[in-house]
Amino acid sequence: MIVITGAAGFIGSHFCRKLNFHKINNTILVDDFAQENKRSNWENLAYIDTIPREQFFQWAEKNVKHIDYLFHLGARTDYYSDDNAIFELLNTEFSQRVWSFTTRNRIPLIYASSYLTNDPELPSFYAKSKYYFDKWAEKQQQTPPFWAGLKFFQVYGKNEVHKAENSSNVYKIYKKYAENVPFIDLDENIFQDYIYINDVVKVLYYFLKRTPKSGMYEIGTGFARPLQVVEAAVRKVLRVTSNELQETSNKLQVTSDKLQADLSMLRKNAYQQAFLSLEEGIKRLVISKYCFPNLQ
Repeated sequence: MIVITGAAGFIGSHFCRKLNFHKINNTILVDDFAQENKRSNWENLAYIDTIPREQFFQWAEKNVKHIDYLFHLGARTDYYSDDNAIFELLNTEFSQRVWSFTTRNRIPLIYASSYLTNDPELPSFYAKSKYYFDKWAEKQQQTPPFWAGLKFFQVYGKNEVHKAENSSNVYKIYKKYAENVPFIDLDENIFQDYIYINDVVKVLYYFLKRTPKSGMYEIGTGFARPLQVVEAAVRKVLRVTSNELQETSNKLQVTSDKLQADLSMLRKNAYQQAFLSLEEGIKRLVISKYCFPNLQ
Protein backbone atom coordinates (compact mmCIF):
# COMPACT_ATOMS: atom_id res chain seq x y z
CA MET A 1 0.00 0.00 0.00
CA ILE A 2 1.29 3.46 -0.97
CA VAL A 3 0.53 6.47 1.23
CA ILE A 4 0.55 9.92 -0.40
CA THR A 5 0.27 13.06 1.70
CA GLY A 6 -0.84 16.19 -0.13
CA ALA A 7 -2.80 13.92 -2.46
CA ALA A 8 -5.44 16.55 -3.20
CA GLY A 9 -2.82 19.12 -4.14
CA PHE A 10 -1.04 19.89 -7.38
CA ILE A 11 1.83 17.39 -7.55
CA GLY A 12 0.15 14.82 -5.29
CA SER A 13 -2.99 14.51 -7.42
CA HIS A 14 -0.95 14.14 -10.60
CA PHE A 15 1.16 11.42 -9.01
CA CYS A 16 -1.97 9.53 -7.95
CA ARG A 17 -3.24 9.76 -11.52
CA LYS A 18 0.12 8.47 -12.78
CA LEU A 19 -0.19 5.46 -10.48
CA ASN A 20 -3.74 4.81 -11.67
CA PHE A 21 -2.48 4.89 -15.27
CA HIS A 22 -0.11 2.05 -14.34
CA LYS A 23 -2.99 0.15 -12.68
CA ILE A 24 -1.74 0.95 -9.19
CA ASN A 25 -4.82 1.73 -7.09
CA ASN A 26 -3.70 0.54 -3.65
CA THR A 27 -3.16 4.09 -2.44
CA ILE A 28 -4.14 6.01 0.68
CA LEU A 29 -4.75 9.70 0.05
CA VAL A 30 -3.90 12.07 2.91
CA ASP A 31 -4.89 15.75 2.84
CA ASP A 32 -7.44 18.33 3.96
CA PHE A 33 -10.36 17.11 1.88
CA ALA A 34 -12.70 19.81 3.18
CA GLN A 35 -11.24 22.29 0.69
CA GLU A 36 -13.78 22.36 -2.12
CA ASN A 37 -11.40 24.08 -4.53
CA LYS A 38 -9.31 20.90 -4.55
CA ARG A 39 -12.18 18.44 -5.05
CA SER A 40 -11.77 18.17 -8.82
CA ASN A 41 -8.12 17.18 -8.28
CA TRP A 42 -8.89 13.93 -6.49
CA GLU A 43 -12.56 12.91 -6.67
CA ASN A 44 -12.17 10.84 -9.86
CA LEU A 45 -9.03 8.99 -8.76
CA ALA A 46 -8.95 5.29 -7.86
CA TYR A 47 -7.74 4.66 -4.30
CA ILE A 48 -8.41 2.64 -1.15
CA ASP A 49 -9.30 5.45 1.23
CA THR A 50 -8.91 9.14 2.08
CA ILE A 51 -7.49 10.10 5.48
CA PRO A 52 -7.73 13.66 6.87
CA ARG A 53 -4.28 15.03 7.63
CA GLU A 54 -4.98 15.48 11.36
CA GLN A 55 -5.90 11.78 11.66
CA PHE A 56 -2.95 10.45 9.69
CA PHE A 57 -0.60 9.31 12.45
CA GLN A 58 -3.37 7.61 14.40
CA TRP A 59 -4.40 5.77 11.24
CA ALA A 60 -0.80 4.97 10.29
CA GLU A 61 0.05 3.32 13.61
CA LYS A 62 -2.94 1.01 13.22
CA ASN A 63 -2.12 0.14 9.61
CA VAL A 64 1.66 0.18 9.61
CA LYS A 65 1.99 -3.46 8.49
CA HIS A 66 0.22 -2.65 5.24
CA ILE A 67 2.27 0.42 4.26
CA ASP A 68 4.94 -0.29 1.65
CA TYR A 69 5.94 3.25 0.68
CA LEU A 70 5.25 6.81 1.80
CA PHE A 71 5.32 9.87 -0.47
CA HIS A 72 5.20 12.97 1.70
CA LEU A 73 4.14 15.60 -0.85
CA GLY A 74 1.91 17.66 1.43
CA ALA A 75 2.95 21.03 2.84
CA ARG A 76 1.70 24.53 3.53
CA THR A 77 2.88 26.31 0.38
CA ASP A 78 1.68 29.88 0.85
CA TYR A 79 4.91 31.56 -0.19
CA TYR A 80 3.69 35.01 0.83
CA SER A 81 2.32 34.24 4.30
CA ASP A 82 4.12 35.47 7.42
CA ASP A 83 2.39 32.97 9.76
CA ASN A 84 5.57 31.23 10.85
CA ALA A 85 3.79 29.02 13.40
CA ILE A 86 1.73 27.20 10.78
CA PHE A 87 4.81 26.54 8.66
CA GLU A 88 6.70 25.15 11.64
CA LEU A 89 3.75 22.92 12.51
CA LEU A 90 2.88 21.56 9.07
CA ASN A 91 6.17 21.72 7.17
CA THR A 92 8.81 21.08 9.81
CA GLU A 93 7.26 19.28 12.77
CA PHE A 94 4.80 17.19 10.75
CA SER A 95 7.62 16.17 8.40
CA GLN A 96 9.83 15.19 11.34
CA ARG A 97 7.03 12.95 12.61
CA VAL A 98 6.73 11.38 9.15
CA TRP A 99 10.48 10.76 9.09
CA SER A 100 10.44 9.20 12.55
CA PHE A 101 7.46 7.00 11.68
CA THR A 102 9.03 5.69 8.45
CA THR A 103 12.41 5.19 10.14
CA ARG A 104 10.95 3.27 13.06
CA ASN A 105 8.86 1.06 10.80
CA ARG A 106 11.41 0.65 7.97
CA ILE A 107 9.25 2.25 5.28
CA PRO A 108 10.85 3.97 2.24
CA LEU A 109 10.20 7.72 2.17
CA ILE A 110 10.14 10.32 -0.60
CA TYR A 111 9.43 13.89 0.48
CA ALA A 112 8.97 17.19 -1.32
CA SER A 113 11.41 20.01 -0.71
CA SER A 114 11.92 23.22 -2.72
CA TYR A 115 14.53 25.03 -4.78
CA LEU A 116 13.93 28.01 -2.49
CA THR A 117 16.00 26.26 0.20
CA ASN A 118 19.06 26.87 -2.01
CA ASP A 119 18.77 30.62 -1.46
CA PRO A 120 21.01 31.73 1.44
CA GLU A 121 18.62 34.61 2.19
CA LEU A 122 15.64 32.21 2.58
CA PRO A 123 13.02 34.49 1.01
CA SER A 124 9.94 33.31 2.95
CA PHE A 125 8.76 31.47 6.04
CA TYR A 126 7.78 28.65 3.70
CA ALA A 127 11.38 28.39 2.46
CA LYS A 128 12.73 28.50 6.02
CA SER A 129 10.45 25.67 7.15
CA LYS A 130 11.58 23.48 4.25
CA TYR A 131 15.23 24.40 4.80
CA TYR A 132 15.10 23.52 8.50
CA PHE A 133 13.62 20.12 7.77
CA ASP A 134 16.14 19.38 5.00
CA LYS A 135 19.04 20.16 7.31
CA TRP A 136 17.48 18.16 10.15
CA ALA A 137 16.97 15.14 7.86
CA GLU A 138 20.53 15.22 6.57
CA LYS A 139 21.87 15.09 10.13
CA GLN A 140 19.87 12.04 11.18
CA GLN A 141 21.85 8.88 11.83
CA GLN A 142 18.66 6.85 11.97
CA THR A 143 16.94 6.95 8.59
CA PRO A 144 14.28 5.14 6.57
CA PRO A 145 15.65 2.18 4.58
CA PHE A 146 15.55 4.47 1.56
CA TRP A 147 14.82 8.19 1.51
CA ALA A 148 15.03 11.07 -0.92
CA GLY A 149 14.28 14.77 -0.57
CA LEU A 150 13.25 16.24 -3.92
CA LYS A 151 13.94 19.94 -4.40
CA PHE A 152 11.32 20.91 -6.95
CA PHE A 153 11.90 23.97 -9.08
CA GLN A 154 8.89 25.79 -10.63
CA VAL A 155 6.43 23.06 -11.60
CA TYR A 156 3.57 23.98 -13.92
CA GLY A 157 0.54 22.14 -15.27
CA LYS A 158 -3.04 21.10 -14.61
CA ASN A 159 -4.60 21.33 -11.11
CA GLU A 160 -3.01 24.67 -10.19
CA VAL A 161 -6.25 26.62 -9.93
CA HIS A 162 -6.56 26.20 -6.15
CA LYS A 163 -3.07 27.63 -5.60
CA ALA A 164 -4.19 31.15 -6.59
CA GLU A 165 -1.27 33.58 -6.12
CA ASN A 166 1.03 30.66 -5.30
CA SER A 167 0.58 29.12 -8.75
CA SER A 168 3.44 29.01 -11.24
CA ASN A 169 4.48 31.95 -13.39
CA VAL A 170 3.39 29.92 -16.42
CA TYR A 171 -0.18 29.68 -15.15
CA LYS A 172 -0.29 33.34 -14.13
CA ILE A 173 0.92 34.51 -17.53
CA TYR A 174 -1.62 32.22 -19.22
CA LYS A 175 -4.42 33.82 -17.19
CA LYS A 176 -3.18 37.27 -18.14
CA TYR A 177 -3.60 36.57 -21.85
CA ALA A 178 -6.39 33.97 -21.96
CA GLU A 179 -8.63 35.63 -19.36
CA ASN A 180 -7.51 39.26 -19.66
CA VAL A 181 -6.27 39.46 -16.07
CA PRO A 182 -4.90 43.03 -15.85
CA PHE A 183 -2.52 42.49 -12.92
CA ILE A 184 -0.51 39.43 -11.99
CA ASP A 185 1.93 38.71 -9.17
CA LEU A 186 5.24 37.35 -10.43
CA ASP A 187 8.54 36.56 -8.76
CA GLU A 188 11.04 39.40 -8.74
CA ASN A 189 13.67 37.11 -10.20
CA ILE A 190 12.95 36.86 -13.91
CA PHE A 191 15.07 33.72 -14.43
CA GLN A 192 13.52 30.43 -13.28
CA ASP A 193 13.76 26.73 -14.06
CA TYR A 194 10.30 25.58 -15.17
CA ILE A 195 9.46 21.87 -15.30
CA TYR A 196 6.26 20.32 -16.65
CA ILE A 197 4.21 18.34 -14.14
CA ASN A 198 4.23 15.18 -16.28
CA ASP A 199 8.03 15.08 -16.08
CA VAL A 200 7.87 15.47 -12.30
CA VAL A 201 5.53 12.51 -11.81
CA LYS A 202 7.71 10.40 -14.10
CA VAL A 203 10.58 11.03 -11.68
CA LEU A 204 8.38 10.12 -8.70
CA TYR A 205 7.32 6.90 -10.41
CA TYR A 206 10.95 6.06 -11.18
CA PHE A 207 11.87 6.47 -7.51
CA LEU A 208 9.00 4.18 -6.53
CA LYS A 209 10.16 1.45 -8.87
CA ARG A 210 13.96 1.77 -8.58
CA THR A 211 14.77 3.23 -5.13
CA PRO A 212 18.19 4.69 -6.09
CA LYS A 213 20.77 6.18 -3.73
CA SER A 214 19.33 8.02 -0.72
CA GLY A 215 19.86 11.77 -0.49
CA MET A 216 18.80 15.16 -1.81
CA TYR A 217 17.90 15.55 -5.49
CA GLU A 218 17.15 18.72 -7.45
CA ILE A 219 14.25 18.34 -9.87
CA GLY A 220 14.06 20.80 -12.76
CA THR A 221 15.08 20.94 -16.40
CA GLY A 222 18.53 22.30 -15.57
CA PHE A 223 17.89 25.47 -17.59
CA ALA A 224 16.78 28.85 -16.23
CA ARG A 225 14.50 30.79 -18.58
CA PRO A 226 13.41 34.44 -18.39
CA LEU A 227 9.80 35.54 -17.98
CA GLN A 228 9.85 36.96 -21.49
CA VAL A 229 10.38 33.46 -22.89
CA VAL A 230 7.45 32.12 -20.84
CA GLU A 231 5.31 34.97 -22.13
CA ALA A 232 6.37 34.41 -25.73
CA ALA A 233 5.61 30.68 -25.55
CA VAL A 234 2.14 31.29 -24.09
CA ARG A 235 1.40 34.01 -26.65
CA LYS A 236 2.47 31.76 -29.50
CA VAL A 237 0.13 28.96 -28.51
CA LEU A 238 -2.76 31.33 -27.76
CA ARG A 239 -2.03 33.34 -30.92
CA VAL A 240 -1.84 36.61 -29.04
CA THR A 241 -0.03 39.48 -30.75
CA SER A 242 0.76 41.67 -27.71
CA ASN A 243 4.31 41.14 -26.47
CA GLU A 244 4.59 43.36 -23.44
CA LEU A 245 4.46 41.87 -19.96
CA GLN A 246 2.82 44.64 -17.98
CA GLU A 247 2.57 45.19 -14.25
CA THR A 248 4.12 42.70 -11.85
CA SER A 249 4.55 42.81 -8.12
CA ASN A 250 7.68 41.76 -6.29
CA LYS A 251 6.31 40.09 -3.19
CA LEU A 252 8.66 37.11 -3.36
CA GLN A 253 12.25 38.25 -2.99
CA VAL A 254 15.01 36.06 -4.41
CA THR A 255 18.67 36.96 -4.46
CA SER A 256 20.18 34.72 -7.08
CA ASP A 257 19.71 36.09 -10.59
CA LYS A 258 19.71 32.63 -12.13
CA LEU A 259 17.90 29.69 -10.57
CA GLN A 260 18.26 26.33 -12.26
CA ALA A 261 18.43 22.75 -11.09
CA ASP A 262 21.75 20.96 -10.65
CA LEU A 263 20.88 17.56 -12.15
CA SER A 264 24.21 15.88 -11.40
CA MET A 265 22.86 13.83 -8.47
CA LEU A 266 19.74 12.81 -10.40
CA ARG A 267 21.60 11.85 -13.58
CA LYS A 268 24.41 10.04 -11.79
CA ASN A 269 22.27 7.93 -9.49
CA ALA A 270 18.76 7.80 -10.87
CA TYR A 271 16.60 9.22 -13.66
CA GLN A 272 18.15 9.60 -17.13
CA GLN A 273 15.24 10.56 -19.39
CA ALA A 274 15.30 14.04 -20.93
CA PHE A 275 12.75 16.62 -19.75
CA LEU A 276 10.50 18.66 -22.00
CA SER A 277 11.64 22.15 -22.87
CA LEU A 278 9.58 25.04 -21.56
CA GLU A 279 8.21 25.74 -25.04
CA GLU A 280 7.20 22.13 -25.64
CA GLY A 281 5.63 21.80 -22.20
CA ILE A 282 3.52 24.92 -22.65
CA LYS A 283 2.53 23.81 -26.14
CA ARG A 284 1.35 20.41 -24.93
CA LEU A 285 -0.61 21.61 -21.95
CA VAL A 286 -2.36 24.53 -23.65
CA ILE A 287 -3.15 23.00 -27.06
CA SER A 288 -4.48 19.79 -25.49
CA LYS A 289 -6.54 21.81 -22.99
CA TYR A 290 -4.97 19.48 -20.43
CA CYS A 291 -3.81 22.20 -18.09
CA PHE A 292 -6.36 24.95 -18.48
CA PRO A 293 -9.99 23.77 -18.51
CA ASN A 294 -11.31 27.28 -19.23
CA LEU A 295 -9.50 27.43 -22.55
CA GLN A 296 -12.10 27.66 -25.37
